Order: sequence, then structure tokens, then C-alpha cells
Amino acid sequence: MADKRRVALITIGDSRVEFYKTRLSIVEEETKKVLSVLRKDFDVYTRDIVYDEKTAIEVAKDIRKEGIRAVLIFYPIWGTPSISMRIAQATDSPVAILGNRRTDSSSLVVMLTAAGMLDQMGKKCLRIAGDLSDPAIYKETSDYIIAASLDEEVKNSSFCMLGGRSIGIGTTVADPSQWARIFGVSFDHRDQFEIYYRAEAIDQERVDRHLAWWKDRVKIEFSGLFTPESLERQMRSYLAVKDIVEDGHYDFLGLKCQQEMSDHYALQCLAVALLNNDEDADGRKKPVPVSCECDADGALTMRILSLASGGHPSALLDIKYFSDEKKEFIIANCGSLAPYFGNPDDSRDSYSHITMMQHSFGLAGGGATQFIAHPGHVTVARLFRSNGEYVLGCFEGETEMRPIEELRKTSWCYPHAFIKADVDYDLFFRTMNSNHLHIAYGSYNEVLRLYAESRGIRFICYNR
Repeated sequence: MADKRRVALITIGDSRVEFYKTRLSIVEEETKKVLSVLRKDFDVYTRDIVYDEKTAIEVAKDIRKEGIRAVLIFYPIWGTPSISMRIAQATDSPVAILGNRRTDSSSLVVMLTAAGMLDQMGKKCLRIAGDLSDPAIYKETSDYIIAASLDEEVKNSSFCMLGGRSIGIGTTVADPSQWARIFGVSFDHRDQFEIYYRAEAIDQERVDRHLAWWKDRVKIEFSGLFTPESLERQMRSYLAVKDIVEDGHYDFLGLKCQQEMSDHYALQCLAVALLNNDEDADGRKKPVPVSCECDADGALTMRILSLASGGHPSALLDIKYFSDEKKEFIIANCGSLAPYFGNPDDSRDSYSHITMMQHSFGLAGGGATQFIAHPGHVTVARLFRSNGEYVLGCFEGETEMRPIEELRKTSWCYPHAFIKADVDYDLFFRTMNSNHLHIAYGSYNEVLRLYAESRGIRFICYNR
């Protein structure tokens, strides 16, 4: 898991200092409540109460020096509204005005004034008023902090395209210059041949150790082109890509696979599944978002979802079916869903649901990981382009378990997610410009909305 995200909590005082100090008991009470809640999940940067603009400018400089993007401008009681402008200059991201609804504090009235001033000058700000011990108020605050932090976290990301456009899917190809301009992400390219020559050079003991770990956890059904030899090539491919990630210091990848690798060396499903996973034979590890078919926008969506979730795995799946009448989506990957999705709460149990079996395509041979995503609340998202401009579409829903025989109605060997969701299915059908969707466990609609807004990206929430 990543370190706690940092947030600046800056309390704004009144230029009438002596008058302000007559009400310090309310300030201290509200500050103690806010800090006790925030510090459970975040690293909170604080300063003494800011009473004037000169001090505010110094504080803003320190926040920038600390590299903090999430800034809470705190008004526990009435304070001088204009000071908030200087604190807001501490970050290029939107800020949040935080206050309470106490009748004896005058917090609401100054919040409206301060937020109004910021809005007049074009500085985006979020207004949050209430008790942070209220789950709804806390989620609103937490979503803001995560979204503001995403700006920097995504910007510091490095992407590698292994291969290129796969089987003619034009929606998977991205413009590196556009990525740099909008997201600040670096974009590299390597040929898939590097997977082959690295894979063939890997020490046999290392391969055997990872194969033994995998075989000990999942059910394996060899048949047809899925043989012990093709499974070994799949594991070698995983270890090769893992080494490429380490050597290149990449944070996320797109891997082409079809058809060069799938027909002439090994299907890359196991490599993608284990890279996206949070452990392998070496123990716990940081998931590396990897998209099939070198889907660059898909990989970026997965990176954003993974960061929003605090570093947990994300996934790419194909849209197999959706129905307004049934209020459901059936999405299935061609074979590379991270084992984590078998049961995110129980690592060992997650593997017990997986059967690795012969894939439905790939002349080089190899297996797919068949299972159904564990029931839970998920956020489903996709970055796509419309007339050259980025759009971020998302919705939230619930994954549910189905009998395994249900998979025969779509693709028997594929990992699946069955999602119940109350969305505008017609709007989704008419606007979604991708055959791929991406999921992560948790509720991140609002985080994604705030992040998209900060990047100037159109946002569509499909939930009704």
C-alpha cells in the first residue's frame, strides 16, 4: 500500500485578532475534531492560525515547497475571507473550503463569502460544511483529497507501450503529446521481441519456483494447445515483462499480444493477470496496471483507478452485454483478470476459484484464467476520446456471483464480472467510444469527477 496522502489544513483567522481570540474555544474544539478524523487516513500538514495576508503568502510558499496538492481552507468560526485567496494560490489544483454548521460559529456565512471570492477569480473550490464524523461529509472530504492528490500522482507516472495497435482496434491508440499536455504522463515504447528474448534467458530455477507457486494455488486443466510447455512460456513471459517494468521504472503498461505473441510464442494472459495482481511467488508486490491489446487509454484509466483505490488492482474487460431491462452489464476479459478479483478480502481463497484452461484462440498455445469476480461495490470507468477531446465516463454498481455455467453463454474460458447497475443505458450506448471497461473495488465516481474537472476533461456519470 502507498504512504498516506498529504493534505494541508490551514485555519484562517480574523484580522481583528483580539476579537477572534475571544472565541478560541470553538476553534480549538472544531480543530481537534477535524484532525482526529483526518489523521486516521491522511498525513495532515498544519500551521498556526493565519491572521494576515503576509503570513498567508509565507504559508502558501511552504505548501508548494512541500509538494502538497490538496488544500483545506478551514473556517471553524468567522475569519477574514480575503486571506483564503492567498492560501488558494498554494496549489494549481482546486481547493476546498471546510467549515461547520454550528449556529454559534458563523462558519457558514464566511464560507459562502470566501468561496464566492475564489469563484469570482476563477479558482475552482469545493464547499464542505458539516461534521467530519458524518460518513457522508467525510467521504466528500476524502474524495476531494484523493482527487487533488491524483493530479500529481498521475503526472509522475511513466507508461510503456509493448507492441502497438492490436487487431485493428483504433480506440486503443493514444497520442503521447496529448497525454503529456493533459495528464503529464511520459510515454515510452518497446518492441514485443524484448519479451521473447528476455523470457528465453530467464534462469530455470526462477521459472520453476513461480510455476510451483501458481500450480499450488489454481486448478489447471491442460488440453489441446494448453500444455505444460506453453504454460512455462506464459510464466517466462510474465517474468520477462516484470523485469522490463523494473528496468524501465514503468508505472503502467499496454501489451499488444495479438497476434505476434499469441500465435508465435505464448499468449500473454498470465503475464497481464500477474502484473495486475498484488502478489506472486516473491510475495506481496505493487500492482502494475497492464492493459491487453496495448490499450493505452485503457491502461491510463486503470492507473487512475488503481491510484484512487490506494494502490489496489484494477482491470480491463470487454463489454459482452448490457441491458436496461435487466439493469446489468456482463463484462469479460480474454483471459487476464488479476487473481485478486477472486476475493479481494482473502488472498488464498481468491485463487481457489480460478481454473486455468485452454484458451479459445492463440496458435502458440496457453491458458486463460477462468473465474467470476467476487461480489462487491465497484467503480467502472473509461477514458475515451470524442472528436479528439478526452471524456471520462464512469458508473458505480455491484458485482454479483453467478453459477459458473453462465459463462457458456458468452466465453467459457474467460474471467467475467457480472455487474448490477442503475445507469442510463441509452446514454451509455450512444456515447461510450470503447469496447473495454475498467473496474476497481470501491466508490470513486466523485473522485473521478473532481479529477476530470481539474484536467479540463468532460465527465459523464452514467448512474441515474
